[in-house]
Amino acid sequence: MVDPADAAAIAWLSDLFAQGRADLYSQDEADLALLPTLTRTWMRRGQQLKLPAPGTNEKRSVAALTDLADGGLLWRTDDSRCADQFCGSLTAGAERSTARGRLAVFLIDNAPSHQVGKTGIVRRGLDALAGRVVLVFLPRYSPDLQPAERLWRQWRPNVTHNHTRATMTALQGDSDAWLGRMAAQPGAVLQALALPPRLLTRLVA
Repeated sequence: MVDPADAAAIAWLSDLFAQGRADLYSQDEADLALLPTLTRTWMRRGQQLKLPAPGTNEKRSVAALTDLADGGLLWRTDDSRCADQFCGSLTAGAERSTARGRLAVFLIDNAPSHQVGKTGIVRRGLDALAGRVVLVFLPRYSPDLQPAERLWRQWRPNVTHNHTRATMTALQGDSDAWLGRMAAQPGAVLQALALPPRLLTRLVA
């Protein structure tokens, strides 16, 4: 694990990136809910949009992993946001980077499912990935430093806002289809992330 306030550690990571020996990923989760999020939308005069409300709200958790250099995108959908989902994301990124002969570095927030204890699911997951991954915990309450938040800002209007799906299966299909289209266009992923210059410098500051 690396503290983003540790200038020496960030310099070490920057050197690895410059030498092409590490991949930098943004990792985050978002909720997929059968109850649509209501937002303002354009409608023809006299043709009001009506959204059905499910009797029981269902939820899923979508975890996304984006390569901040080349726009590579990996994702998975689970029943809930949990340590198993988090470790699955780390493993997917590690396998991708190991195949490229690189270390996998993850920018993550301080969600409870990301916390590393002396024992437990996350600790066991990291032990299994020893020497292949590095976690960089972002400062608390700093969503502006999490690039994945920008991906979700485009995912929500295309998937969750004002949706009319009656089943979670159909809604998850919409989510997978949108993420699949994005994954096929790495340039579009990078455009969605709209990364500020010198990201690591901002993290140190």
